[in-house]
Amino acid sequence: MLKDILSTKGIALIAVFAAFHTVLSSLPYTIPVGVAGGSITLGVISAPLIGIILGPIAGGLGVLIGSVIAMFVNPSGAIFGFLSFLPATLGALGAGFTITKRGYVAGAMILASILLFYSHPFGREANLYPFLHIIAAIVAFVFSTRLAVWSTELSNMKKLSLGVPIAAFVGTLTDHIFGSGLAIWYFNPGLIPEIWNTAMFVYPIERIVAVIIASAIALPLYYSLRKAGIFDLIR
Repeated sequence: MLKDILSTKGIALIAVFAAFHTVLSSLPYTIPVGVAGGSITLGVISAPLIGIILGPIAGGLGVLIGSVIAMFVNPSGAIFGFLSFLPATLGALGAGFTITKRGYVAGAMILASILLFYSHPFGREANLYPFLHIIAAIVAFVFSTRLAVWSTELSNMKKLSLGVPIAAFVGTLTDHIFGSGLAIWYFNPGLIPEIWNTAMFVYPIERIVAVIIASAIALPLYYSLRKAGIFDLIR
C-alpha cells in the first residue's frame, strides 16, 4: 500500500486533497474563539471528508500537509500555534480507519483524547462535556465488528450510505475531542469549567452540521472515485 501511495498518481491525489484542505482551512466555520483570538475553519469538514476518500494513511498525510500550509496562509485559524495541524490530522485518521472497518483505532484515539481532557482539573469539573465523544467512541468500536456492513462493491451503495456518515461522525468527533483536550491545557487557565459547560450545548449542533455536509460531499465523490478505479492507488 505504501508503494501505491508514493506512486506518481498517489502523490498527485494527496497533493490535490492537501490543496483542497488548505483552501477550506482558510475559511471560517464558526464565530471567533475567545481566548484563542482565532476562528474554527471549514477544515473541520474537509478533514474527515479526505480521510473517507483517501483512507487513513493517504488521507491523514494529505490533511497534515494541508493543515501545515494553512497555518501560514491563515494564521487566525492556527489557534494552537505550531500544534494546530494535529486535531484535523487525527480527524482524517479517525474517519479513514472507520471507513476501512478499523474503527477500533479511532475509538482508541477518542478515548485517549477524553482522558487528556479529564486530566485537567477543569475537565473533571465539566465532566459531562464529552458525552457525544463517548457515543462516537462506542460507535467506532461497534462498527469495527461485522456490523460494518458497507462493502467495496459498487452495487452496495445503500450500505455505503451508512458507512460514510458513520465515518464522518467518528472523524469529526475525533478532531473535536482532541482539540478540546489540547485547548484545555494550551489555554490554561483561560477555559474555565463554565465555558465548557456552556459549549456542551453548542458543539453538538456545530459538529452534526459538519458531519452532514461532509457526508453529502463524500458519498458521491467516494462512489465516483471508486468507479473510476482510483482507490486501487491508495488502499
